[in-house]
Amino acid sequence: VLGPVEAAPEYRVIVDANNLTVEIENELNIIHKFIRDKYSKRFPELESLVPNALDYIRTVKELGNSLDKCKNNENVQQILTNATIMVVSVTASTTQGQQLSEEELSRIEDACDMALALSGAKLRIYEYVESRMSFIAPNLSLILGASTAAKIMGFSGGLTLLSKPPYILGSFLLSLQTPASLTPCIFSIPLDFGVCPPQPLCILGVGYELKEEIERKFDKWQEPPPVKQVKPLPAPLDGQRKKRGGRRYRKMKERLGLTEIRKQANRMSFGEV
Repeated sequence: VLGPVEAAPEYRVIVDANNLTVEIENELNIIHKFIRDKYSKRFPELESLVPNALDYIRTVKELGNSLDKCKNNENVQQILTNATIMVVSVTASTTQGQQLSEEELSRIEDACDMALALSGAKLRIYEYVESRMSFIAPNLSLILGASTAAKIMGFSGGLTLLSKPPYILGSFLLSLQTPASLTPCIFSIPLDFGVCPPQPLCILGVGYELKEEIERKFDKWQEPPPVKQVKPLPAPLDGQRKKRGGRRYRKMKERLGLTEIRKQANRMSFGEV
């Protein structure tokens, strides 16, 4: 069915799903702060050793009050790297934390379960949005990838707002701390929200052409500068100076040169200062 993308019911579902992921992310940050504040009584150093929020929550759920099982725990090995596990186990043996009560530990475990459930729901929403982005914005998905295209559309609030002046994308890039070299790649994306074709592959040719053009520009920018050839200095314009010779020149040298008497006067005997 031809028509504006905004009129399609599935488009509104995708926009609402993107907004829902933002709310879930905010809730995850709140839960992470709650777990971090409560578990700092047992292991205050863990926050600096495991900076990732989701990894921190999973580690707290596995450790609980028993910090000595960190080293040989298979579940922890699936969450953290071996180097991090070694540092965590050594720090846990010297921590000054106190044992948590049953009520405190139960509240922390409930918060961990809630955070993991929200994280799983967010991943499922992302999978759905990414699977439909090739139909909603095929060119954008082809150039940036379905995941990045879904996040950009969710950040801007829809394809219509995404087509407005580039300051919307600029603030998105600042939030992701994206290198400035990627900005032309995003700003050169055409508007593909005019109609919703029944076969999205029919307009993917534009996306392929744009992607190839962007890749050619990136390759051109990354080429090393041309080697500068060292050129010799040009010959001076002035000719060689004329050197006088002959009897008159010899007479002048004899007149201005040192005489034998002066040479004898300048001589010094050996051992005298």
